[in-house]
Order: sequence, then structure tokens, then C-alpha cells
Amino acid sequence: MEALAIYDFNATADDELSFKRGETLLVLQTDRDANWFNAELRSRTGFVPKNYIQMKECPWYQGKITRANAEQQLLKQPHDGAFLIRDSETDSMAGSFSLSVKFMDSVQHFKILRKEDEVTKKMVFHIWVQGFLSLNLLVDNYRSISISRSHRIVLTDMVQLIGKARACYDFTRQEDGELQFNKGDVIDLLDTSNSQWWKGQLNGESGYFPATFVQIL
Repeated sequence: MEALAIYDFNATADDELSFKRGETLLVLQTDRDANWFNAELRSRTGFVPKNYIQMKECPWYQGKITRANAEQQLLKQPHDGAFLIRDSETDSMAGSFSLSVKFMDSVQHFKILRKEDEVTKKMVFHIWVQGFLSLNLLVDNYRSISISRSHRIVLTDMVQLIGKARACYDFTRQEDGELQFNKGDVIDLLDTSNSQWWKGQLNGESGYFPATFVQIL
């Protein structure tokens, strides 16, 4: 992940990394120490104080979660392409990650590899042939280009589930974009900002329904 330096930092130990305010660092590991991250800058790696940098927004990074936990989260998502990036379970080396993506009723997992680019001699992240200097750039690329070679799957952010509701009555879809359900069904709520029509998901489908037809759990 990328982080912006908000203060200068001068290393005082061999395993620390110096940087200047305004520089962009590549953060490789966040969970080794409560106060220090492992980062890279200009092909050098070392520890940096976390309060000297500001992480660029990346809600897709879930850190050290298991493959099973990733699948559990993603299978609840209403759309294909919902994804997250997690620390690799099979490789404990800093900078080793896996990408998990929902497609239909399953989750596909891609190992994110790191290697030196033959032309630039810089370390890059890659899933297929093309390399990227950061995970942020890799994610941005696959938001418009398919991550899969067998199906068209582009990355889209997960939606935040805000609660659950039980259907008090049957509701039959009248128009496209509505969510049909039966009395007793438990619906995942996605948006309740409108007082009359809420958005939810059920059995992998999402859509709008009358708020008066359900009761929040």
C-alpha cells in the first residue's frame, strides 16, 4: 500500500528507513509492530514510524485474515468483482499478498507476486505479466481490465452491510431493480437513507423494496 510522508524522518538504526516529507512510501507490512511499519523507498527497505506517515485510502486491504474469512465476507457481497487484498497465508515475507475476488457463487484467489522488472530494475507487483510499482496501481488497473483470463471480472469495492431485516410480508418485484422476497426471509441491508424504499440483498441479488415490508433485527 502507498503512504504519504507527513514529516521528515532520519534513520537512527541500520534497519530503519529515512525519508522526507511529501515522499510516497510503499508499505510492505503493518502488523509486525504497533508503532512501526516495514516500508520501501527508492529500492531500499526498512522500518518507519507509523505516526510519521499517512496511509493512502485503501479500504480493500484487510491485513492478516484467512482465506476462509475472505470468502465468508465476499460471498455476502451482492455483485461480482467485489474484492479484498490480504497478507499471504503461505508466504510470511513482507510484501507478500493475495487478492480474493467474488465471481458468481464462488471466490477466486490470485497470488500477488513481486519481482524485479527487467527494464527498470525496480521491484514490481504482478499477477500476470504486467508489473505495478504499488498495490494501489495494480488495483486501479484491474478496475477496468479483467483480472481473470477465463471470465470478465473487473474489481469493484465491497459495499458496507449496515444490518439485517426480516420480511413481514411477501414482496413481488414489479420493476427492474427491485428485490423480491417472501415473508420470513432475512435481508442484508445496504441503504436505508430513503424513508420509503430501502436497498438490500438476498440470495446474491440486490435491489430496492418498501421499508414497511420488513422489520429490522
